[in-house]
Amino acid sequence: MKNLSLTLFRDSELLPLLLASAVLICGIELIFRFLPERKKKTETAKTSSLAFVHPSVTVPSYTKKDIHAIVLITALYALVSLWQCGSNTFPTTTWQPQKDTADQSFILELTDSTAFDQINVLYEEGDNNSNQTTWQLGVEGMKIEGSNDLSNWQSISTLNNNGIYEYQIIEGEYDYRYIRITSVNPNQTLTEIAFKKSGEDVLLPVKVYEDDCADTEYPALLVIDEQDKAAIHPSYYDQGYFDEVYHPRNAKEISDGQYMYATVHPLLGTNIMALFIHLFGFTPRVWRLPGILFGIMIVPLFYGIVHRLFGRTDLSIFGTILCAADFMHLTTSRIGTLEPFSVFFILVMFYWMIRFYQSSFYDTQLTHELRLLLWCGIFMGIAISTKWTACYSAVGLAVLLFTNLIRRTIEYRKAKKFLQENNGSAVQIAEAQHITSVYQSYLLAILGWCFVFFIILPLIIYWACYIPDKVWRDGWSISNVLEQNSYMYHYHTNLKATHPYQSTWYQWILDIRPIWYYSGVKAEGISHSISCFSNPLLTWAGLPSILYVLYECVRKKDSTAWFILIGYLTALGPWVLLVKRCVFAYHFYPTSFFTMLAIVYASEKLLALNHEKTRKLLIVFTIAYVFLFVMFLPATAGFGTTQGYIKLLEWFPTWYFG
Repeated sequence: MKNLSLTLFRDSELLPLLLASAVLICGIELIFRFLPERKKKTETAKTSSLAFVHPSVTVPSYTKKDIHAIVLITALYALVSLWQCGSNTFPTTTWQPQKDTADQSFILELTDSTAFDQINVLYEEGDNNSNQTTWQLGVEGMKIEGSNDLSNWQSISTLNNNGIYEYQIIEGEYDYRYIRITSVNPNQTLTEIAFKKSGEDVLLPVKVYEDDCADTEYPALLVIDEQDKAAIHPSYYDQGYFDEVYHPRNAKEISDGQYMYATVHPLLGTNIMALFIHLFGFTPRVWRLPGILFGIMIVPLFYGIVHRLFGRTDLSIFGTILCAADFMHLTTSRIGTLEPFSVFFILVMFYWMIRFYQSSFYDTQLTHELRLLLWCGIFMGIAISTKWTACYSAVGLAVLLFTNLIRRTIEYRKAKKFLQENNGSAVQIAEAQHITSVYQSYLLAILGWCFVFFIILPLIIYWACYIPDKVWRDGWSISNVLEQNSYMYHYHTNLKATHPYQSTWYQWILDIRPIWYYSGVKAEGISHSISCFSNPLLTWAGLPSILYVLYECVRKKDSTAWFILIGYLTALGPWVLLVKRCVFAYHFYPTSFFTMLAIVYASEKLLALNHEKTRKLLIVFTIAYVFLFVMFLPATAGFGTTQGYIKLLEWFPTWYFG
């Protein structure tokens, strides 16, 4: 089927994916056909007798159509996101030299055929707890030699570190019965080595011939004991790529209870990844699975945000499709990094702030308002404990919080003036008296509790996230956490590295420079490529939409437009004004969701014109948006394709996919 799919669509996974999608859609439709209609909750809309008072916004409850749309879009996105996300087998047992032994060697013997044309080498981290002063890592300089008589040895290769969890492939025509491997550093490691039979896609049988340390904790047997897990022609599916050299490694250290090599981000997201590794083992699928699941959860969460802001099922469906069919959302969820966790928690904290932003403590119980702020503060603390980029969006929370409080202060002053003029009805006077009587106590209570919710509580969450992890040799302490975070700050601010696929903020909003994560060509000529960038229609429609949002903020002081603009500016602004180091397209990820909201906002205004052509135009836009998502899967999800098709997708000179 994959060959047929490749022939028909230039995508080896599209045909089976379409068939699976059809089955999934039929199943969901069948279930919802027999589900009863949800009883719509009749919630009385909050109103005010005073023209200058903004009452709490009442949002319609979910109908059966809402639930149906959420389940269908989320399920289809989940199917694509989980499809071919990674192998469930991966070598993990790792050899390392004995402590303080620099040039330890051992000899392997090929027991059947001795002709091989490829050597696959993989290394991981060793046992960091075995040496309190350093870390066990890498094959840099390790020597591989071949012989047929155990006397005359010829050099085959001197290894380099390449990348942890990434196969190092040595190609050539060799014919040796004995293979000698020699370490040059006592801190080196080697996880698995495999020899492909010449001209065939099979691995040669191999055994340990000589090992002076066979009775120790790390015998040479560890480098050949998982031959059934070694990939012959590895792709992204079988190994790590891009930043997976960092985050899965830290997560495995936590899972194994090892001292950590280096951490330049807060550790909550890494601990989530470590939990999955602890429960299900260390494989590419497992270290990517938590990010995929959080990416899946973002889809219904985003539906809830759009529904909260606009209160319409059609716009909520439209916005959620923008989310589910965005290239960056899919690609970033399928790689083992921290972004899916941080963005999920950023969106959750904004969800709770929306609810507070849309409410008024003049017509709502104070305890309800404080609960909203409490949840917002908790998730702000969790978001910052995942990645510091949440600090940027936390500024947006503060702006929206004080926007609401300033609005209530203005209403309080107008209510006082109204009472002084004494020219209203009895109902209006009673409402104005209520406002003036509760304003000061409610405002002070909210400000006091906000100090706890948004400062004390996040600090406790942040510090607590380091407790389970062996970051320091002398254990956890508040001072150690402060010292570690000082190191992290100076690391990021002083980083001078450059990268061929780095980009700048104005390239993100125009989709000019994707970041290329991975490219590989299998033996049968199938190409695999992964690049991270936005759906072009998202950025090309998003820029005029955000400009329109800005216009509506200035012209009409529209509260929804203000919310979207603040979220957008606080997510993107620091990358424009503050961050001067090397940055990449994926740093646009948090901003992309407010870009989607801007498109929904502009679409709502277009639909208000009641032109049939406008509705048809949005339908065409949505179809084209989803079509591009499917069309670019070989460049965003790594699905097998031809080299010609990959080049066909490079629409601009700055787009490179391998």
